[in-house]
Amino acid sequence: MLVGFDLAQLEWRTAVELSGDEVGRAEIVEGQDTHELNRVAFDLPERRVAKFYLFRTIFRGSGFAFANDPDFMHVSTDPGYWDEVNRKFYAKYQQLDEWHKSLARLCGEGQPIVGPTGREWLVLPVRDFRGNLKLPWTVFTNYPVQGTGADVMMLFRLSFWRRFRAAGLHTHCKLIQTVHDSLYIDCPESMVSQVVSTLFGCMDDLVENIRRCFGYDWKTPLSGEVSVGPNQKSMISVDRNDKV
Repeated sequence: MLVGFDLAQLEWRTAVELSGDEVGRAEIVEGQDTHELNRVAFDLPERRVAKFYLFRTIFRGSGFAFANDPDFMHVSTDPGYWDEVNRKFYAKYQQLDEWHKSLARLCGEGQPIVGPTGREWLVLPVRDFRGNLKLPWTVFTNYPVQGTGADVMMLFRLSFWRRFRAAGLHTHCKLIQTVHDSLYIDCPESMVSQVVSTLFGCMDDLVENIRRCFGYDWKTPLSGEVSVGPNQKSMISVDRNDKV
């Protein structure tokens, strides 16, 4: 059997954490459907479009980019339309907007961005095809989110591996390393329940482990999703209280 784990909305939650955006954090704390709220607020046609939009605009996509992106062209190919959606987005998530602008200032001054886990990113202005210097917005908004999220997932993975070995699960199961924010465990059906319990236990300890390892108090809730199935196509989401 396969047991899958995914750190839910890791990019968005990391962006909210790094920016301290109170609106984004409140939606997460209260368990609101951010994508549906944004569909209504930004007058988008579908929740799916709002979801894709959120995970693109975390990295400051321009109206022109959205208007020429196949995932959004069916909504509008007018850059002005998407510029207005962007305006509404940053009016709602004002602290995220301010954080992006602070990153732009660091880039323009030739200063590194320093993340809460100790990573540093030096992103410098680049020259366009005319030779003019410009700020690479999609780069310096991306690096701290992806880099910090990778450290959080790395910490989870190490915590799980230690418990996995301590319980002797590694002698019968295989931990399948994956990129980004997920992992899989291939195990006998008789051990599924123990693997699932171990994953949820690591999730419970994750914020405290961030504090212990990096000296940083992570405030935005983190959530893990566990699924079980005979193959990736047939995975079913499970709760910690489910019998598996």
